[in-house]
Amino acid sequence: MPNYALLVEYDGTHFYGWQKQKNLPTVQSAIESALSIILNKNPASRLSVAGRTDTGVHGLGMVCNFKTEFPIPNFHKLLVSINALTPRGVSVKNVVEVPAEFHSRFSCTGREYIYKIYYNKYESSFTEGRAFWVKHHVDWDFVEMQLQGLIGEKDFRSLTKAKSMAGKRAVREIFDIRLERLTPDWIQIRIRANGFMHNMVRITVGTLLDIGKGRWNSRSIGSILEEKNRSTAGMTLPPDGLYFVRAYYEDYPEIHELYKITLP
Repeated sequence: MPNYALLVEYDGTHFYGWQKQKNLPTVQSAIESALSIILNKNPASRLSVAGRTDTGVHGLGMVCNFKTEFPIPNFHKLLVSINALTPRGVSVKNVVEVPAEFHSRFSCTGREYIYKIYYNKYESSFTEGRAFWVKHHVDWDFVEMQLQGLIGEKDFRSLTKAKSMAGKRAVREIFDIRLERLTPDWIQIRIRANGFMHNMVRITVGTLLDIGKGRWNSRSIGSILEEKNRSTAGMTLPPDGLYFVRAYYEDYPEIHELYKITLP
């Protein structure tokens, strides 16, 4: 069966997350609804996705895929039709055909997020739903020094929602994490790993902020990881500032074609 990967951009403030839910607007529901109309004589399978984001989390370069019984002849027409039928807040940016065995979730070898922070004494009218506002002093140099302690394969139980991880393995590998100072007011933390657990990015950035504010004098991100106890880590930041940026697939160069657009 032909297999197609889509590159999807969405504003999380319009949706109750990615995953389909009864009587609630979600990204998956919006795209599947459009496909059911466009491909009514060549029905699409249910969408698989690289990362199932929560309510309010944004997507800049999410990858999902679906199969059809017959080939789709015109990708441009498909994209125009999907974007005409999906609601405000979601856009499909590109489409490529991928091998039959490709699965956007299980074939994925890396996922990348950014968390955006607005750092100013006074609030901005343009940050609501887009970034987390920090008005108190943060020692960003000290935060940056902590990042090395997160890289590598480690048990991230301290930085994950406790209820969702009870009795489960909590080892993941962070390939890269960096603090990017875009302007004096705008800072973002970019993190790439082989996988993330529930709220892991939001808790990780929240804990780094607590460290940077001087909440703990004698604790580092490394010592917090060693404790393997969620209650000893920092706050869970709101979803407003979290963006899924990119999914990586080592064995599928076709996916590189999807990202031939400029991403942040």
